[in-house]
Amino acid sequence: MDDKKNKIDYKNLNALIQTARVILKILLILSICGIVVFGFVFLEKTQILNILGTVLSICMPLFLGLGIAWLFEPMIRGLEKNNIKRRLATALVYIAFILVLILLIVLVVPEFISQVKDLIGQVPVFLIKIKDFITNIFSKFKDSEIDLNTIQNNIITQIESFGNNITSNSLSGIINTITKILSSGAGVALGILIGFYFSLDFDKITNRLKSWIPVKYKSEASRVLNELNAMARGYVSGTLFTSLLVAFFTFVGLILSGINSPLLFAIFCGITNIIPYFGPYIGGIPTIIVAFSISPMCGIIALITIIIVQFMEGNIINPIVVGKATDIHPITIVISLLVFQHYFGIVGMIIATPVVGAIKILFNFYNEKYGLIERIKPISEKSKNEEN
Repeated sequence: MDDKKNKIDYKNLNALIQTARVILKILLILSICGIVVFGFVFLEKTQILNILGTVLSICMPLFLGLGIAWLFEPMIRGLEKNNIKRRLATALVYIAFILVLILLIVLVVPEFISQVKDLIGQVPVFLIKIKDFITNIFSKFKDSEIDLNTIQNNIITQIESFGNNITSNSLSGIINTITKILSSGAGVALGILIGFYFSLDFDKITNRLKSWIPVKYKSEASRVLNELNAMARGYVSGTLFTSLLVAFFTFVGLILSGINSPLLFAIFCGITNIIPYFGPYIGGIPTIIVAFSISPMCGIIALITIIIVQFMEGNIINPIVVGKATDIHPITIVISLLVFQHYFGIVGMIIATPVVGAIKILFNFYNEKYGLIERIKPISEKSKNEEN
């Protein structure tokens, strides 16, 4: 009897250790999020964020060129493997990129602007349908003792005000946006030119940067940089590819639905798809609402299209193309999206996941090197049998 009482219950012990590991992971996530929030608050209070924003805006062509060169490097190396000299390979890649860019500007941009104008023209009709829908709903409760006329009038007033703001500000907003794009065209062209020269000597530049690292840290730094590069490249290239697929299949489905401005909504869904978790709702809900305002059949087809495309993207395309590039827990991603959105808006939501992925890689490196957190491992079945 005493032996049975003193005997260790390994099953409960392992369950307790597993629970402790889960708690530690949650604490780790909260700690990382807390550090990020504290960093942003510190940068904001010390006005460092404003200074960094000014520096980034001035150096934007340089960063744009470096990003383009980094993104095109695998294609250039692929051509080099086919016995094409680097200068020729670089020229071919950039010429193809410029031709595709010009083709998009010539074919897509005018059609996009035209569809935006058409959509703005449909706003009054859309508002009338919404007001009729609201009126029909409130008419069903006309026998109620509650005075609903005031509520109905307030809702309709807000809708009319919203519609007037859209129609009055959208055209000026389009003009301002086009003006900004044209004014920044010189910066984009300069960024492409800088990227071209970066690509010509990409290996020399990266080797020169690595030469600044002290010899005793070079091996570890190279490993960390390779992990950061693989994570960022997998995430960026995979996300861009999946967003293009989402835009294409959404465009095809919306054409079949008969919705007005299908290209506009397809591009909108493709762009918002870059944002994890929230993106599909940001792009899909307005599209479905507009489709149902046209006709029930149009709305049903648009709804089915959005559901099928997002199911394929979330369960088939994204896991295969993006894979586990960042390997971040969904809770961490959601919290990082909220934090980055607060400080940087939509742009912050786009960069949140790769930034947190980079923080995780750096944290894992220092944890592995200095043992910041001891890993708790459950007792194996083998040791349990030995004890028995």
